[in-house]
Amino acid sequence: MMMKILVLSSSLNPQSRSEELAKICDAQLRKGSEVRFLTLKDYSLQGRDLYAPLQSEDYRQLHQFVSEADGLVLVSPVHNWSCGAELKRFIEIVGTTSPEGTVRGAFFDKVVTFVNTAGVPHSYTAFLETATSMMIDFKCIINPYHVFVTNSDWEEGNLNAAAMARLTKSMSVFLELVCLLKARTYRSDWEI
Repeated sequence: MMMKILVLSSSLNPQSRSEELAKICDAQLRKGSEVRFLTLKDYSLQGRDLYAPLQSEDYRQLHQFVSEADGLVLVSPVHNWSCGAELKRFIEIVGTTSPEGTVRGAFFDKVVTFVNTAGVPHSYTAFLETATSMMIDFKCIINPYHVFVTNSDWEEGNLNAAAMARLTKSMSVFLELVCLLKARTYRSDWEI
């Protein structure tokens, strides 16, 4: 059974290491899945209030891509001990249900893997705040094998063997979770 996977690079940095990681994830996942690679550099979700971006074509495309995916790989740099603001804004906007209820948040019941880059290893758990909100709000299944890569994991522009092994295991567990959960019989929605 073909799985639909979305790999999202959320960094806006032109020389982004997290985008390099996203491309590595994309290459590994293509071996048995239908994968869509997106970078937030190509989209704008700006607006003065939460609902303004819901009128844009960029929002409609992103909402459709997330809705169609069985699993998501969300790649972000770590800033201030958390996932980057671009990723959090993406989740907030694409996860929004319109005031009149005609558009439902796109993240419900997705299997999600977080991939983070940071300068130093101290912020290993930085993804947890975002993961917890997705688990509680959208009933996402969070892959416990998240990927965390620091500057010391790169050698001459490539991931070292230990970091590549962690990433490969994470993608393998992610695909297994997506495959197993495609047969689920429930569908979640806002419960509070």
